[in-house]
Order: sequence, then structure tokens, then C-alpha cells
Amino acid sequence: MNNISIKELEKKIEAGEEVVDRYFDSTTTRVGTPHQMISRRRQDIVTTNLEIPSPMLNELDGMATELNISRQALIKMMLRRALDEHYLAKNQIKSEI
Repeated sequence: MNNISIKELEKKIEAGEEVVDRYFDSTTTRVGTPHQMISRRRQDIVTTNLEIPSPMLNELDGMATELNISRQALIKMMLRRALDEHYLAKNQIKSEI
């Protein structure tokens, strides 16, 4: 992966360019060459209700505060991770058969 320097990255941020989706790979947390991503703005968003016990909600809020992100962002991040782990385990089981 070709890396971008911090100075180049800072210049792009100062110019108002969107850098997160273009230069950060969330699966590896590395910075590098832009890659094609579907903008979250173009995805179909569905609103849902979720009943969560108060103690669990307090835990989520505490974790969100520690990470300095919203509760919603934390829940989506955790769901994405769980789904990814599910598919990885599923694929590994298939490859072992």
C-alpha cells in the first residue's frame, strides 16, 4: 500500500477534502492509497427500534464516552464487527470441510 505523508494528509484536511473514506482502511487502521468505497450517504438507511436493558445501555454509553463517539456509532461499529466475525467463522468452517 502506498502511504501518504502526514503533511499531505493535513493539507487535504485543511482544504476540506474528505480523507477518512479515501485514505483510511478501517480493517487495518493503516493510511494509504485511496480505495473505492460506497458512500454511506448513498446506502439505503433504515431506522429500527431496539430494546436494550438499562445496565447494558449504561455500559454502551460508558464505552462510547471513552471512545469519544456517539452511542449509535458504537452500536453500528460493534454490529459490523460481529457480522464480520460471523462470516469469517462461517467461511473457515466451510474451508475445513
